[in-house]
Amino acid sequence: MKRLSVSFKIALVVLLILGLGAQSCTKLEEPVYSELTADKFFEDPDNLIYAFGVAYTNLYQLMGHKYGIGFDAGTDILVVPQRGGDWFDGGEWIRWHRLEYRPSEAYVNRWWNIIYYGVNTCNRLIFQFESLEDVDVTPAVSELRALRALYYWWLVDIYGNVPIQTDFNVAPDFKPSTNTRQEVYDFIEQELLEVMPHLSKETGLAYFGRMNYYAAQMVLAKLYMNAEVYTAVPQWEKASKACDSIMTGNFSLTGDFFTNFEEDATTSPEYILGIAFDQVNAPAFEVHLFTLHYNLSSKYGFEDNCWNGLSVQESIYNSFEEQDLRRNGLLEGFQYLDDGTPVVDPSYEKFNVEDPTYIDPDGAPLNLTPAINMLEPKCLRQAGTRVAKFPFIEGSDRYTSNDFPIFRYADVLLMKAEALMRSGGDIGLALSLVNEVRARANATPFTELTYENLLAERGRELYAEGHRRSDMIRFGVLLDTRWEKPDVSPSYVELWPIPESQIQANPNLIQNTGY
Repeated sequence: MKRLSVSFKIALVVLLILGLGAQSCTKLEEPVYSELTADKFFEDPDNLIYAFGVAYTNLYQLMGHKYGIGFDAGTDILVVPQRGGDWFDGGEWIRWHRLEYRPSEAYVNRWWNIIYYGVNTCNRLIFQFESLEDVDVTPAVSELRALRALYYWWLVDIYGNVPIQTDFNVAPDFKPSTNTRQEVYDFIEQELLEVMPHLSKETGLAYFGRMNYYAAQMVLAKLYMNAEVYTAVPQWEKASKACDSIMTGNFSLTGDFFTNFEEDATTSPEYILGIAFDQVNAPAFEVHLFTLHYNLSSKYGFEDNCWNGLSVQESIYNSFEEQDLRRNGLLEGFQYLDDGTPVVDPSYEKFNVEDPTYIDPDGAPLNLTPAINMLEPKCLRQAGTRVAKFPFIEGSDRYTSNDFPIFRYADVLLMKAEALMRSGGDIGLALSLVNEVRARANATPFTELTYENLLAERGRELYAEGHRRSDMIRFGVLLDTRWEKPDVSPSYVELWPIPESQIQANPNLIQNTGY
């Protein structure tokens, strides 16, 4: 269980009504808020932040459950192959990989529900705060509006045409209408620009998981980087300026790439916005079980069995230089216990007279191979390297306590370089920014920067962090043929469908073209 100081627990209670953080080595004097009545509590504007943690806890479900679905699992980075009787799941993972998803997909609806729950929670809290008298609610409301803009950025990026809803005080049978992607884009930009002067520029523990000035600038940067996708009008200069605003903050690359993903990354200078998962007090993150082979649970001291699902595609594995330290986040090869005993898989695929090709040449010794023999229906149990970017924590059960970066500084450097390239800016500066990221990984410096090697570098740096789908769309390659996706996909799949169940419940919604 993650042990955080009491002072940090007080900071994170701002965003975690779950009470993230447990025991402390130091006993400090703390205000006892439970003894305050509501009217007294809100006499102090600083106390407002303690009321809106629920708007942030929604991020845990959004980022944690079945990690990778919809983002990196539908790209050239991650895949969930069908291993005989395991992971068929009605064909959903296969359709996801081949960009053949349907309006009825469970995860299409799940993401819609989770994101809109966050939007509605922000709306409710803003309504409640603005109803208070004689209290300056501007900072708290501004932070909630920035968080709502983050939720809407996911909506405009994933679904495109969605309802803009900011009013909480509506009739129970109210059914909002669809807004265009352009209207949603304009709304996000306007909201962020309006609240920016009221957002804190404080960084560190108190804002590890909160929307401050820099996190809001990051959402703006993401919005502008993809503006040509969203609106057909590029905004590279605006994207560059948003990156500049973040680069004035107190951020830097960590010395060790993997410290950004460990059990307690809260002191990382690279985090712009993060999630402090905890297997007990903030449970949702399950990448360790989702990705590791069934027989690796004992090797890492997990209390639950692994699922043998999520794997890394061979193309991303092969894109790393041998000395690139980031490749250590891909678990591959023969596996051993700490005492050197080989891990074995007694249920490995043996010779089958009906299908003699369905056999694991490595036999019982567990060997995670970069090559994946097929997507479906008989992917070998040991095929595929696994996501080890988030260091495995002994004692983890279904959930693990690794922290997760929604936004981090390395992405800013790469976005700034891309914005410079696309706008005809300083190519020398762009190259140096990318090489700064590569230097940390011990990778050979680039001598020139191209769109191809920049996209590849984004994949190496940000794999398994949920950015790949947006990147591939922006670079114009999501629809291309690739491993186990033989055909060029129709352009409409760059947007997910509006969930079928939502349209059935609200006839004012309009389905995206093609579905």
